[in-house]
Amino acid sequence: MTPVIKWAGGKRQLLTEIKEMMPEHFNTYYEPFLGGGAVFFDTEPGKAVINDSNPQLIGMYKELRDNAETVAGYLDSFQNKYNDMPDDRMKCNLYYNLRDEFNIRKRNSMEYDARTAALLIFLNKAGFNGLYRVNSKGQFNVPPAHRKTLSLYNRKNLSEVSGLLKNADIKCGDFEPVLKEADTGDFVFIDSPYYDTFDRYQAGGFSENDHRRLAEIFKSLADKGVMCMETNSDTDFIKELYKGFNIRTVQVRRSINRNGAGRKGCEVIITSY
Repeated sequence: MTPVIKWAGGKRQLLTEIKEMMPEHFNTYYEPFLGGGAVFFDTEPGKAVINDSNPQLIGMYKELRDNAETVAGYLDSFQNKYNDMPDDRMKCNLYYNLRDEFNIRKRNSMEYDARTAALLIFLNKAGFNGLYRVNSKGQFNVPPAHRKTLSLYNRKNLSEVSGLLKNADIKCGDFEPVLKEADTGDFVFIDSPYYDTFDRYQAGGFSENDHRRLAEIFKSLADKGVMCMETNSDTDFIKELYKGFNIRTVQVRRSINRNGAGRKGCEVIITSY
């Protein structure tokens, strides 16, 4: 199955390499920085603990788990309205209206529901390059992508996603408490905001100290027999943090920039086994 949204730093490009390097057998699957969940949805683990610090994102996954058909109904409504509009100006007005509604719901701390989940998916698909970005007031401020038509979801895939999420323990918060639950024979996939790269798309950032804290937990998990895999930027800082572990350099193409043009770069996949 495939992710329902696009997320900065998503792992669709690296799925082949990641799957080749994953352990063949493990107990519980852990992913503390879920984002779009490309690896989770491709792996389809029977037992999983998934987490992200973004409450809007986690709220969406919980609604897909519990109320997928209701979310689909709202998505149908948004998609039909957008695609039926005859010009870009009207499509942009709809985008901004729904973006305002999403921000009002966030600002007023309204109870997360199926419509809020559908709004997030719409904004992700209709907004510029699938970004989730907020301003200093915490308001989602990504502009529209000016797409002629939208296809917000695939019904069969959405149903499968909902089923997989029912088998997962879904959490929202810092990565450390989640990772400390992992035990011998479990597998942890770590895709944190990258050092000096994708941390700028994370509200509040991901500091150098956070990377050091993550590396210490990685080491402690490895010591107790947890199989750990991490992706990160190909930098001397990261390689020094994980010195002594297996580090593989891979080439990728990134396209999150103003003109949408891709650029090549290198990343690393680190394993404890």
